[in-house]
Amino acid sequence: MFASWFPEIVFRGSFPVWLAILFLVAAAGVAVAFYFTESMKLRPARRLALAGIRALVLCSIVFLLCKPVAVRDVRTEKPRPVVLLADNSQSMTQKDPRPALADKVRIAIANDRLPPDQGVGSPASAEALTGDRPTRADLVKAVFANRRLDLVGKLRAKGPVQPYLFGTRLRGFGDAPDQPWMKALTCEDQKTLLTDTLTELLQRDEHDLPAAIVVATDGRDNGSTAEWDDLAREAARLGVPIHVYGVGGSAAGYLQLKDAAVQDTLFVEDLVNVPFRFRAQGIKDGEVELSLSLGGKVVASKRVPVKDGQDVTETLTFTPAKDDASAGKKEIVAAVRVVQGNEPLEDHFAKMVRVADRKVKMLYVESNPRWEFKFMQRAFLRDRRVDPTFLLINGDRKAMESGPPFIANFPDQRKDLFAYDLIVIGDVDANYFTTEQREWIKDFVTEGGGLVVIAGRLHAPASWLGTPLADVLPVEVPSVRFPLDDARRPAEYKPVQSDLGKRSALLSLADDPTEAQEAWDSLPGLYWHYPVTKLRPAAVSYLNHPTEKIADNQPMPLLAMHYYGKGLVLFSAVEETWRWRFNEADKYFGRYWGQVVYAIGLPHTLGTKSGQLALAGGEAVLGKPGQVYARLFTPEYRPLTRERVTAQVERLDAPPNEEKFRSVVFEAVPNQPGEYVATIPNDRVGRYALKVESGEDTASLDYRVTLPPEHELAPGGMNEEALRKLADQTGGRFYREEDLYRLPDEVKTQAVSFMQRKETLLWTYWPVWAAVVGLFTLEWLLRKFSNLS
Repeated sequence: MFASWFPEIVFRGSFPVWLAILFLVAAAGVAVAFYFTESMKLRPARRLALAGIRALVLCSIVFLLCKPVAVRDVRTEKPRPVVLLADNSQSMTQKDPRPALADKVRIAIANDRLPPDQGVGSPASAEALTGDRPTRADLVKAVFANRRLDLVGKLRAKGPVQPYLFGTRLRGFGDAPDQPWMKALTCEDQKTLLTDTLTELLQRDEHDLPAAIVVATDGRDNGSTAEWDDLAREAARLGVPIHVYGVGGSAAGYLQLKDAAVQDTLFVEDLVNVPFRFRAQGIKDGEVELSLSLGGKVVASKRVPVKDGQDVTETLTFTPAKDDASAGKKEIVAAVRVVQGNEPLEDHFAKMVRVADRKVKMLYVESNPRWEFKFMQRAFLRDRRVDPTFLLINGDRKAMESGPPFIANFPDQRKDLFAYDLIVIGDVDANYFTTEQREWIKDFVTEGGGLVVIAGRLHAPASWLGTPLADVLPVEVPSVRFPLDDARRPAEYKPVQSDLGKRSALLSLADDPTEAQEAWDSLPGLYWHYPVTKLRPAAVSYLNHPTEKIADNQPMPLLAMHYYGKGLVLFSAVEETWRWRFNEADKYFGRYWGQVVYAIGLPHTLGTKSGQLALAGGEAVLGKPGQVYARLFTPEYRPLTRERVTAQVERLDAPPNEEKFRSVVFEAVPNQPGEYVATIPNDRVGRYALKVESGEDTASLDYRVTLPPEHELAPGGMNEEALRKLADQTGGRFYREEDLYRLPDEVKTQAVSFMQRKETLLWTYWPVWAAVVGLFTLEWLLRKFSNLS
């Protein structure tokens, strides 16, 4: 400790300096006058001495009344503190898989069942090793409570210990023997701001910087703005080493199957494509095995390389056999599996499907071989799910009479028509059908058959007005005749999906929702449409015109559907979907029309007409409430019109002590009979099944609530690479449980020197008062020796 020799004197009295000086002069004058007017004879020298002492006494009293303070700047030193940081985020609640011997030894060292310097080799006593899977926070608590390690006690010898917890914020604690900061380690913070926290500690005044920072964490920073490299450079510049205790298992990877899109109905001898969407995290090498099982039998499998930290989409294909088409439904299980160390990682998704041994029988009636018919004919002949029959009224008679797949005339027997599941009618004049046949078509739909109508420029639906054929349409149309040769250049437009169309499988052009939307955006435009004036009650639109409007300023429907009786009717106001084949062949065109046949004809094929459920966005994420849309019907297959419908959600993987069922309420969508929407909370991760009654059947939707990739509770291993690099770049070290005993020796004591201002209150300082009393005494003695009273 060093100080300046001459302190500064400051006065803190209640009266000003000028008055004090006046008192000093007056006191000195009084003292001199007193002794020079003394009656006894004194030598001048003694008289001067006594007058001077009296003046000093009086001046001292005035000096003390001014409350003098002596101020000095003192240079001193103090040890720098050692900062202890413990991760208090939710990721520290994870229980890492620990299949390796080294991981089991680390647990035993942390819990003081093995000596700290044991290393990760086989211990002498196997009893110390257990199959426990403690949380990461439990390991941190055990390490700092380990008496043989005594980390906190040994670090105190290096400097004052400053414990903190961090996560979303930094919380400081006192260094007490009972370690209150460890008791407060509850791991409730929803973010880890590791680099931001360390940066904040480095922003202290240079005299308050720590000698070292010791941090216990898994390193899964998901909320900081500070970069790792910037932090390392700043810590190195300031000379603050960061010592890292990395918490987590050596095999803490995870594998999650996010989705496997499987149709509710599969067809015998039809190629089934099942896209898998999965994510692997913390797995650097290896392969993922994908498999499909139908009815307990593996029907397809595939191995692909691991892509760490990415959502991967792979497709498995298989062909159901006739043996699979047993009565009732079968369970199909999509599974992903990867083996890492001794502990396999796997996940699976299961749902009930129906395998149909009967194709959709379709009758396609067209007047002339327009482009739409030509390409649809090719697509349906290739589709294994469809058994098509074609009637081209103005086609080659020899071809029409040559036998399947052609017929020469419309069925003249009611039973022959009702043998089909789906009728597709193109640009056909209503007068082609007899009055009786028109009624048959109407009855066919009423009894549950499917009908698709594709508008044309010559006959349909213009000639249908006033006939039973117009009654079954989901739209009202005017009678419009289009010229065969129009000199006007048509304007291109792109149909717009309605909200229902975006959710519906009918218009899904890809398995991934994002890719499906991109596919729609990439489709070439159309040039013609048949005008629509009104959407019938209970009908819904899937595609709209981008600019044309109908009543109430609603977009004009280009693709509309409704139930007529028990059957579905789909009306297409466009005839140019064949343009979608440009550069893509049947990729989109064939898929679209296959889905139309599946949606409109399948209910009649299987005799089921359950409601339809769709999850908005296609994915449920924890913490983000989602919406489920439903289309529900009465037992008579008419759109349901109740204001509210209660459904049940079952958590399929709920633990025994947690709630398994909950109810959700579907609210009717205004002006959309049969359309309902419900909000699901998505407040717990897991698999769910939503079921709601629709008509005589129960509609169901299986979905899974997943964690976002950067969520604290998302499975993932320790970020060892970043933590080790940070420690190396700052002059610290990275530790696991087996070498924590070296940590205190690696932390070096550091002292910081600083100037400290030291004040002495002279008006209460005893040596000053002793000097004043000494002057009084000296004066009294001199007066005695001078025979003065």
